Amino acid sequence: MRGRIGTTTGARRPVAPTGLTTAVAGALAAMAVLAGCSSGEELATPAIPSFPGPGAAPATSAPAPRSTIVPTDCNQILSKDTLPNLLGLPLGSVDVRSLRDVPAPSVGRLERVTCTYSSTGGAGAPNQGSQVLKMLASGYSDAQAAQAQVAVNNQVEQKSGVNGVDTPIGAATGTYFSDPDGPILVVAYRQVTVSLSVTRGALSADQTRSVLVDLAQRVLPVLVPPGS
Repeated sequence: MRGRIGTTTGARRPVAPTGLTTAVAGALAAMAVLAGCSSGEELATPAIPSFPGPGAAPATSAPAPRSTIVPTDCNQILSKDTLPNLLGLPLGSVDVRSLRDVPAPSVGRLERVTCTYSSTGGAGAPNQGSQVLKMLASGYSDAQAAQAQVAVNNQVEQKSGVNGVDTPIGAATGTYFSDPDGPILVVAYRQVTVSLSVTRGALSADQTRSVLVDLAQRVLPVLVPPGS
């Protein structure tokens, strides 16, 4: 604080304030202290966080460099800590298991990771151990092999009586299936494919498709980083 408290000289002796005068003097002193502090260095104002508005692309951080086409850790593709908020579940109520599958060179599939997200139980969450999301992420030798395998899988779904609905996601091709065992969204982009399925009844019919599309939008930039 700047400034000094001055002294008073003169013939009259200062009278010590009493009662109400004491309270007023104390308040004036406090105001003087605050005024003195405000004339010094200003207090730093905390930055106000900003969030993307409706319709904005989901914010995704740059994925860590890797030697594989797709990450082998499902948490790097879609974090188990993020998923509950996206599915409307209590925070901390989801766990994930990663399984690295064997390649299938005959169809050009070089890698595949199966991610099984399950509930840890608790208030407001599904029964412990029940599956809430299953995701298969695959890497192929090239984009043609990826598209060809997706076409084969889609034909299998349709032959079983499940009709697919074209669901493009930007430059990626997608097909949404209202499978009785659980809705599925299959997406192909460049040399990767991803399928996302939720448990039947986990979401309402009008929510399921939009939620799966939102999840795919978050996953694709990780599987195929911009500029890769």
